[in-house]
Amino acid sequence: ATAAQQQQQLAQELLAEVRGQLAMLQSAAAKSTGDAASQQRQQLRDQLIAENAELRAEADRLRDEMIRLQMRNGVAQVPLLRPEPPSSASASATVAAPTPSAAAEKPKADSKAGSAATAATAAASNKKPGKAAGQAKDSGKPAESKKTAGKEPAAADGGLDVTRLDLRVGRIVSAEKHPDADALYVETVDVGEERPRTIVSGLAAHVPLPELQGRLAVFLLNLKPAKMRGISSEGMIMCASASGKVETLSPPPGVSPGDRVSVAGCPSPAERPPDAQLNPKKKIWEALKPHCLVDADGYAGFNGARWLVAGKGEVRAPSLKSAQIS
Repeated sequence: ATAAQQQQQLAQELLAEVRGQLAMLQSAAAKSTGDAASQQRQQLRDQLIAENAELRAEADRLRDEMIRLQMRNGVAQVPLLRPEPPSSASASATVAAPTPSAAAEKPKADSKAGSAATAATAAASNKKPGKAAGQAKDSGKPAESKKTAGKEPAAADGGLDVTRLDLRVGRIVSAEKHPDADALYVETVDVGEERPRTIVSGLAAHVPLPELQGRLAVFLLNLKPAKMRGISSEGMIMCASASGKVETLSPPPGVSPGDRVSVAGCPSPAERPPDAQLNPKKKIWEALKPHCLVDADGYAGFNGARWLVAGKGEVRAPSLKSAQIS
């Protein structure tokens, strides 16, 4: 009887041990399944982010291509540098008055705001300033509104002044994939300052990583720093894009990190220093961007005037022609 009890006790202990090991195996399997599911969700999230970035880039490319074709066919582009969306009255005044004569011929307005905008546009074109002033006065708007009604938003912000951009040559000291985004690269760039800058770019789908190591390129450096998936980007590498292909712009031979890039026929950065930092609310780069194009000979330019490094040559795209710069 004692032997039977001992065997029964031993069997119970073995059964308890087996149950414990089974519970441990089940817990480990559940944890492994949870980790795999979490990893799959993260991979799907990264994939969707990358696809969204590609779709956004494609939409920008198609918009820029449309603007380039419109400019080639003589369609004027009107930059809107407003910190706030334009009102319906001033928007209608801008669209309805592409020329001073058209603005002067518009006799009626649907509202007091529209009347003031039309009057101010006529005054700006030197068409009967006395009458325009009278119309603005009759509209009942405050004096401050009379000063701003109907003006191009770019006029209050310097218009299409490309010298506001701080364009410089930089050398990519190192480049690596972004730890949290497959579509992004993180580059350490020497731009001739005391310390290198960190710049995040969406080139992973377009430029092999080894091609960026040690490469000289052109950078826009007075954008407001912005975090991209947790890493602050202190500038933007300038690229040419056309037909889905993207490549970094190449400065002329003999340049050094920190060399300034200017535009032919415009004041040099020494004569007219660029903005210390572009105000993101003014959309200055967004207004200038459609006019920054690679010409049919492969040279980068602004409204047909080429980008250059003084005394060293002109900036160009390695292979693309008639492309958008962004």
